[in-house]
Amino acid sequence: MKNRYLLLFWITVIAGIIVFSYYAKIPYQIYSRGVVMPAEEFSLRKSGNGTLVSAHKNYLRNITKQITITEFQRGDLASIRINNQILQKDIVLPGDTIAVIVSNEENKRHTELLAELIVQKSLLKVYSTGDKPEAVKIALEAIIKAEQEYETQSRLTERSRVLFEKGYIPQEEYELSFNQYQIKKQNLNIARLNHEMVSTGAKQEQLNYISASIRALEIQIEQVEERLDAFNILSPINGRVVERRSLQNTDESFVNIADVSKFIVLLPVDIHQLAYVEPGQEVALKMGSYGISLSASIVSVDNVVQMIDKQQKVFVTAEIQNNDITILPGMIVDASIQCGKISSLDFLKRLFRIVYAN
Repeated sequence: MKNRYLLLFWITVIAGIIVFSYYAKIPYQIYSRGVVMPAEEFSLRKSGNGTLVSAHKNYLRNITKQITITEFQRGDLASIRINNQILQKDIVLPGDTIAVIVSNEENKRHTELLAELIVQKSLLKVYSTGDKPEAVKIALEAIIKAEQEYETQSRLTERSRVLFEKGYIPQEEYELSFNQYQIKKQNLNIARLNHEMVSTGAKQEQLNYISASIRALEIQIEQVEERLDAFNILSPINGRVVERRSLQNTDESFVNIADVSKFIVLLPVDIHQLAYVEPGQEVALKMGSYGISLSASIVSVDNVVQMIDKQQKVFVTAEIQNNDITILPGMIVDASIQCGKISSLDFLKRLFRIVYAN
Protein backbone atom coordinates (compact mmCIF):
# COMPACT_ATOMS: atom_id res chain seq x y z
CA MET A 1 0.00 0.00 0.00
CA LYS A 2 2.83 2.37 0.87
CA ASN A 3 4.59 1.67 -2.44
CA ARG A 4 1.35 2.38 -4.30
CA TYR A 5 1.07 5.87 -2.71
CA LEU A 6 4.69 6.56 -3.45
CA LEU A 7 4.25 5.59 -7.09
CA LEU A 8 1.13 7.73 -7.31
CA PHE A 9 3.06 10.66 -5.85
CA TRP A 10 5.83 10.45 -8.41
CA ILE A 11 3.37 10.09 -11.26
CA THR A 12 1.63 13.23 -10.04
CA VAL A 13 4.94 15.12 -9.76
CA ILE A 14 6.07 14.08 -13.24
CA ALA A 15 2.69 14.95 -14.72
CA GLY A 16 2.83 18.34 -12.98
CA ILE A 17 6.30 18.99 -14.39
CA ILE A 18 5.12 18.07 -17.89
CA VAL A 19 2.07 20.32 -17.62
CA PHE A 20 4.12 23.15 -16.16
CA SER A 21 6.80 22.88 -18.85
CA TYR A 22 4.12 22.97 -21.54
CA TYR A 23 1.90 25.78 -20.27
CA ALA A 24 4.26 27.95 -18.19
CA LYS A 25 5.77 30.86 -20.14
CA ILE A 26 9.29 32.12 -19.53
CA PRO A 27 10.68 35.38 -20.99
CA TYR A 28 13.38 34.61 -23.56
CA GLN A 29 16.22 37.07 -24.18
CA ILE A 30 19.25 37.11 -26.46
CA TYR A 31 22.29 38.83 -25.05
CA SER A 32 24.84 40.69 -27.13
CA ARG A 33 27.25 43.59 -27.01
CA GLY A 34 27.13 46.29 -29.66
CA VAL A 35 28.50 49.64 -30.75
CA VAL A 36 26.56 52.91 -31.01
CA MET A 37 26.64 54.66 -34.38
CA PRO A 38 24.97 57.77 -35.80
CA ALA A 39 21.99 57.22 -38.08
CA GLU A 40 23.77 59.10 -40.87
CA GLU A 41 27.34 60.23 -41.45
CA PHE A 42 29.23 62.24 -44.06
CA SER A 43 32.98 61.81 -44.43
CA LEU A 44 35.66 63.49 -46.52
CA ARG A 45 38.99 61.70 -46.78
CA LYS A 46 41.99 61.08 -48.98
CA SER A 47 42.60 57.47 -49.96
CA GLY A 48 45.96 55.78 -50.06
CA ASN A 49 46.31 56.31 -53.84
CA GLY A 50 45.76 60.08 -53.55
CA THR A 51 42.14 60.30 -54.68
CA LEU A 52 39.66 62.39 -52.71
CA VAL A 53 36.58 60.48 -51.50
CA SER A 54 33.40 61.95 -50.02
CA ALA A 55 30.74 59.52 -48.81
CA HIS A 56 27.23 59.94 -47.38
CA LYS A 57 26.28 56.81 -45.44
CA ASN A 58 22.91 55.97 -43.90
CA TYR A 59 23.61 53.39 -41.18
CA LEU A 60 19.95 53.15 -40.17
CA ARG A 61 18.98 51.73 -43.56
CA ASN A 62 22.46 50.34 -44.28
CA ILE A 63 22.79 52.16 -47.60
CA THR A 64 25.30 54.54 -49.14
CA LYS A 65 23.33 57.52 -50.42
CA GLN A 66 26.20 59.03 -52.36
CA ILE A 67 29.91 58.54 -52.90
CA THR A 68 32.08 60.89 -54.95
CA ILE A 69 35.64 60.09 -56.04
CA THR A 70 37.78 62.96 -57.33
CA GLU A 71 40.96 62.16 -59.22
CA PHE A 72 43.58 64.71 -60.27
CA GLN A 73 45.74 64.73 -63.36
CA ARG A 74 49.44 63.99 -63.03
CA GLY A 75 51.31 67.23 -62.38
CA ASP A 76 48.19 69.12 -61.29
CA LEU A 77 48.95 71.60 -58.50
CA ALA A 78 45.71 70.78 -56.67
CA SER A 79 44.98 71.67 -53.08
CA ILE A 80 42.05 71.31 -50.68
CA ARG A 81 41.08 74.10 -48.33
CA ILE A 82 39.09 73.00 -45.29
CA ASN A 83 36.57 75.49 -43.94
CA ASN A 84 37.94 75.76 -40.42
CA GLN A 85 34.88 77.71 -39.27
CA ILE A 86 32.87 74.49 -39.66
CA LEU A 87 35.07 72.83 -37.05
CA GLN A 88 34.07 75.49 -34.51
CA LYS A 89 30.30 75.24 -35.05
CA ASP A 90 28.08 73.25 -32.67
CA ILE A 91 25.78 72.15 -35.49
CA VAL A 92 26.54 71.86 -39.21
CA LEU A 93 23.57 72.59 -41.46
CA PRO A 94 22.83 71.07 -44.89
CA GLY A 95 24.46 73.20 -47.56
CA ASP A 96 27.29 74.47 -45.35
CA THR A 97 30.63 74.55 -47.18
CA ILE A 98 32.95 71.87 -45.82
CA ALA A 99 35.91 72.36 -48.14
CA VAL A 100 36.94 73.81 -51.50
CA ILE A 101 39.22 72.07 -54.00
CA VAL A 102 41.54 74.28 -56.01
CA SER A 103 42.85 72.67 -59.22
CA ASN A 104 45.40 74.54 -61.33
CA GLU A 105 44.77 72.33 -64.38
CA GLU A 106 41.00 72.74 -64.29
CA ASN A 107 41.24 76.51 -63.86
CA LYS A 108 43.74 76.72 -66.70
CA ARG A 109 41.54 74.62 -68.98
CA HIS A 110 38.53 76.79 -68.11
CA THR A 111 40.48 79.93 -69.02
CA GLU A 112 41.71 78.43 -72.29
CA LEU A 113 38.21 77.33 -73.33
CA LEU A 114 36.75 80.75 -72.56
CA ALA A 115 39.49 82.42 -74.58
CA GLU A 116 38.96 80.06 -77.50
CA LEU A 117 35.22 80.74 -77.36
CA ILE A 118 35.91 84.48 -77.64
CA VAL A 119 38.10 83.80 -80.67
CA GLN A 120 35.45 81.73 -82.42
CA LYS A 121 32.68 84.23 -81.72
CA SER A 122 34.84 87.07 -83.00
CA LEU A 123 35.68 84.99 -86.04
CA LEU A 124 32.00 84.37 -86.75
CA LYS A 125 31.19 88.05 -86.32
CA VAL A 126 33.88 89.13 -88.76
CA TYR A 127 33.01 86.44 -91.31
CA SER A 128 29.37 87.44 -91.16
CA THR A 129 29.97 91.14 -91.94
CA GLY A 130 30.97 92.81 -95.21
CA ASP A 131 34.52 93.97 -95.94
CA LYS A 132 35.78 97.53 -96.42
CA PRO A 133 39.08 98.57 -98.05
CA GLU A 134 40.33 100.40 -94.98
CA ALA A 135 39.57 97.34 -92.79
CA VAL A 136 42.72 95.57 -94.03
CA LYS A 137 44.96 98.40 -92.82
CA ILE A 138 43.26 98.54 -89.44
CA ALA A 139 43.53 94.77 -89.08
CA LEU A 140 47.24 94.88 -89.87
CA GLU A 141 47.85 97.55 -87.23
CA ALA A 142 45.94 95.42 -84.74
CA ILE A 143 48.30 92.51 -85.45
CA ILE A 144 51.37 94.65 -84.75
CA LYS A 145 49.92 95.88 -81.46
CA ALA A 146 48.83 92.36 -80.39
CA GLU A 147 52.29 90.95 -81.18
CA GLN A 148 53.97 93.56 -78.99
CA GLU A 149 51.60 92.90 -76.07
CA TYR A 150 52.03 89.12 -76.48
CA GLU A 151 55.84 89.29 -76.47
CA THR A 152 55.86 91.54 -73.40
CA GLN A 153 53.47 89.32 -71.45
CA SER A 154 55.38 86.20 -72.54
CA ARG A 155 58.54 87.53 -70.91
CA LEU A 156 56.66 88.53 -67.76
CA THR A 157 55.02 85.10 -67.46
CA GLU A 158 58.33 83.28 -67.95
CA ARG A 159 59.82 85.41 -65.20
CA SER A 160 56.86 84.62 -62.90
CA ARG A 161 57.25 80.90 -63.59
CA VAL A 162 60.90 80.95 -62.53
CA LEU A 163 60.09 82.92 -59.37
CA PHE A 164 57.19 80.57 -58.52
CA GLU A 165 59.33 77.44 -58.93
CA LYS A 166 61.90 78.99 -56.59
CA GLY A 167 59.20 79.85 -54.07
CA TYR A 168 59.59 83.63 -54.28
CA ILE A 169 55.98 84.34 -55.31
CA PRO A 170 52.68 82.56 -54.41
CA GLN A 171 50.82 80.26 -56.79
CA GLU A 172 47.97 82.78 -57.23
CA GLU A 173 50.34 85.43 -58.62
CA TYR A 174 51.79 82.99 -61.14
CA GLU A 175 48.33 81.85 -62.22
CA LEU A 176 47.25 85.45 -62.73
CA SER A 177 50.27 86.12 -64.96
CA PHE A 178 49.66 82.88 -66.88
CA ASN A 179 46.02 83.81 -67.49
CA GLN A 180 47.11 87.18 -68.85
CA TYR A 181 49.54 85.36 -71.14
CA GLN A 182 46.71 83.20 -72.49
CA ILE A 183 44.55 86.25 -73.09
CA LYS A 184 47.32 88.06 -75.00
CA LYS A 185 47.96 84.94 -77.05
CA GLN A 186 44.31 84.67 -77.99
CA ASN A 187 44.16 88.38 -78.81
CA LEU A 188 47.04 87.87 -81.24
CA ASN A 189 45.21 84.93 -82.84
CA ILE A 190 42.08 87.02 -83.14
CA ALA A 191 44.00 89.84 -84.81
CA ARG A 192 45.62 87.50 -87.31
CA LEU A 193 42.32 85.79 -88.13
CA ASN A 194 40.63 89.15 -88.46
CA HIS A 195 43.27 90.29 -90.94
CA GLU A 196 42.91 87.09 -92.92
CA MET A 197 39.12 87.35 -93.03
CA VAL A 198 38.93 90.96 -94.15
CA SER A 199 41.44 90.09 -96.84
CA THR A 200 39.84 86.90 -98.22
CA GLY A 201 36.19 86.77 -97.07
CA ALA A 202 34.32 83.59 -96.02
CA LYS A 203 31.91 81.01 -97.42
CA GLN A 204 28.72 79.70 -95.82
CA GLU A 205 30.43 76.38 -95.07
CA GLN A 206 33.01 78.26 -93.01
CA LEU A 207 30.26 80.04 -91.07
CA ASN A 208 28.56 76.69 -90.31
CA TYR A 209 31.85 75.20 -89.16
CA ILE A 210 32.55 78.12 -86.83
CA SER A 211 29.02 77.93 -85.38
CA ALA A 212 29.51 74.21 -84.66
CA SER A 213 32.86 74.94 -83.02
CA ILE A 214 31.24 77.57 -80.79
CA ARG A 215 28.57 75.10 -79.65
CA ALA A 216 31.19 72.42 -78.93
CA LEU A 217 33.21 74.89 -76.86
CA GLU A 218 30.12 75.95 -74.90
CA ILE A 219 29.41 72.28 -74.04
CA GLN A 220 33.01 71.76 -72.87
CA ILE A 221 32.84 74.92 -70.77
CA GLU A 222 29.60 73.70 -69.13
CA GLN A 223 31.26 70.39 -68.28
CA VAL A 224 34.32 72.10 -66.77
CA GLU A 225 32.13 74.50 -64.77
CA GLU A 226 30.09 71.56 -63.42
CA ARG A 227 33.33 69.94 -62.29
CA LEU A 228 34.50 73.22 -60.71
CA ASP A 229 31.14 73.52 -58.91
CA ALA A 230 31.63 69.97 -57.61
CA PHE A 231 34.90 71.17 -56.09
CA ASN A 232 32.77 73.09 -53.56
CA ILE A 233 32.04 70.29 -51.08
CA LEU A 234 28.82 70.90 -49.13
CA SER A 235 27.37 69.08 -46.14
CA PRO A 236 24.34 66.95 -47.12
CA ILE A 237 23.15 66.43 -43.54
CA ASN A 238 22.40 68.23 -40.31
CA GLY A 239 24.93 67.11 -37.73
CA ARG A 240 28.06 67.69 -35.72
CA VAL A 241 31.73 67.43 -36.58
CA VAL A 242 33.23 64.37 -34.90
CA GLU A 243 36.94 63.76 -34.44
CA ARG A 244 37.96 60.23 -35.25
CA ARG A 245 41.55 59.04 -35.06
CA SER A 246 42.89 55.74 -36.31
CA LEU A 247 46.43 54.38 -36.17
CA GLN A 248 45.78 51.58 -38.66
CA ASN A 249 43.73 53.29 -41.39
CA THR A 250 45.84 54.24 -44.42
CA ASP A 251 43.29 56.87 -45.48
CA GLU A 252 43.71 60.46 -44.28
CA SER A 253 40.43 61.72 -42.86
CA PHE A 254 39.70 65.43 -43.25
CA VAL A 255 36.16 65.88 -41.90
CA ASN A 256 33.50 63.59 -40.41
CA ILE A 257 29.98 64.89 -39.76
CA ALA A 258 27.54 62.73 -37.79
CA ASP A 259 23.77 63.13 -37.45
CA VAL A 260 23.54 63.19 -33.65
CA SER A 261 19.74 63.61 -33.61
CA LYS A 262 19.29 59.85 -34.05
CA PHE A 263 21.48 56.86 -33.17
CA ILE A 264 21.52 53.15 -33.89
CA VAL A 265 23.26 50.23 -32.24
CA LEU A 266 24.87 47.43 -34.24
CA LEU A 267 24.56 44.04 -32.52
CA PRO A 268 26.19 40.74 -33.55
CA VAL A 269 23.92 37.73 -32.94
CA ASP A 270 24.85 34.05 -33.13
CA ILE A 271 23.50 32.44 -36.29
CA HIS A 272 21.66 29.73 -34.34
CA GLN A 273 19.75 32.51 -32.54
CA LEU A 274 18.75 34.20 -35.79
CA ALA A 275 15.41 32.38 -36.00
CA TYR A 276 14.23 34.14 -32.82
CA VAL A 277 15.10 37.68 -33.99
CA GLU A 278 12.80 39.84 -36.09
CA PRO A 279 12.20 43.56 -36.78
CA GLY A 280 10.07 45.35 -34.21
CA GLN A 281 11.42 43.53 -31.16
CA GLU A 282 12.43 45.67 -28.21
CA VAL A 283 16.06 45.84 -27.09
CA ALA A 284 17.21 46.88 -23.61
CA LEU A 285 20.60 48.62 -23.60
CA LYS A 286 22.91 49.31 -20.69
CA MET A 287 26.14 51.26 -20.43
CA GLY A 288 27.58 49.77 -17.28
CA SER A 289 30.40 52.26 -16.75
CA TYR A 290 28.05 55.23 -17.25
CA GLY A 291 25.03 53.87 -15.42
CA ILE A 292 22.80 54.67 -18.40
CA SER A 293 19.88 52.52 -19.56
CA LEU A 294 18.45 52.90 -23.05
CA SER A 295 15.70 51.34 -25.09
CA ALA A 296 15.84 50.48 -28.78
CA SER A 297 13.83 48.70 -31.44
CA ILE A 298 15.12 46.35 -34.13
CA VAL A 299 14.75 47.82 -37.61
CA SER A 300 16.67 45.33 -39.75
CA VAL A 301 18.54 42.04 -39.74
CA ASP A 302 21.45 41.44 -42.13
CA ASN A 303 21.23 38.58 -44.62
CA VAL A 304 24.92 37.73 -44.59
CA VAL A 305 27.04 35.84 -42.06
CA GLN A 306 30.33 37.23 -40.74
CA MET A 307 33.02 35.53 -38.70
CA ILE A 308 33.69 37.20 -35.33
CA ASP A 309 36.00 35.49 -32.83
CA LYS A 310 35.78 32.32 -34.95
CA GLN A 311 32.00 32.23 -34.58
CA GLN A 312 29.32 32.83 -37.20
CA LYS A 313 27.43 36.04 -36.47
CA VAL A 314 24.71 38.09 -38.14
CA PHE A 315 24.46 41.82 -37.47
CA VAL A 316 21.20 43.28 -36.18
CA THR A 317 20.45 47.02 -36.40
CA ALA A 318 18.32 48.62 -33.68
CA GLU A 319 17.24 52.27 -33.48
CA ILE A 320 17.77 53.91 -30.09
CA GLN A 321 14.64 55.64 -28.77
CA ASN A 322 16.21 57.85 -26.06
CA ASN A 323 17.10 60.98 -28.01
CA ASP A 324 17.17 63.13 -24.86
CA ILE A 325 20.23 61.37 -23.39
CA THR A 326 23.75 62.38 -24.37
CA ILE A 327 25.15 59.60 -26.54
CA LEU A 328 28.49 59.52 -28.30
CA PRO A 329 29.29 57.54 -31.45
CA GLY A 330 31.46 54.53 -30.70
CA MET A 331 30.02 53.78 -27.25
CA ILE A 332 29.91 50.09 -26.32
CA VAL A 333 26.62 48.85 -24.84
CA ASP A 334 25.33 45.60 -23.38
CA ALA A 335 22.10 44.55 -25.06
CA SER A 336 19.31 42.09 -24.39
CA ILE A 337 16.87 41.41 -27.22
CA GLN A 338 13.36 40.76 -25.90
CA CYS A 339 12.09 37.73 -27.86
CA GLY A 340 8.83 37.30 -25.95
CA LYS A 341 7.69 34.48 -23.67
CA ILE A 342 8.10 30.81 -24.55
CA SER A 343 7.22 27.54 -22.83
CA SER A 344 9.66 25.95 -20.43
CA LEU A 345 10.14 23.09 -22.84
CA ASP A 346 11.10 25.43 -25.66
CA PHE A 347 13.35 27.31 -23.27
CA LEU A 348 15.24 24.10 -22.42
CA LYS A 349 15.51 23.20 -26.11
CA ARG A 350 17.03 26.60 -26.91
CA LEU A 351 19.34 26.36 -23.91
CA PHE A 352 20.64 22.97 -25.05
CA ARG A 353 21.12 24.36 -28.57
CA ILE A 354 23.21 27.25 -27.22
CA VAL A 355 25.34 24.88 -25.16
CA TYR A 356 25.82 22.60 -28.16
CA ALA A 357 26.74 25.51 -30.48
CA ASN A 358 29.37 26.78 -28.07
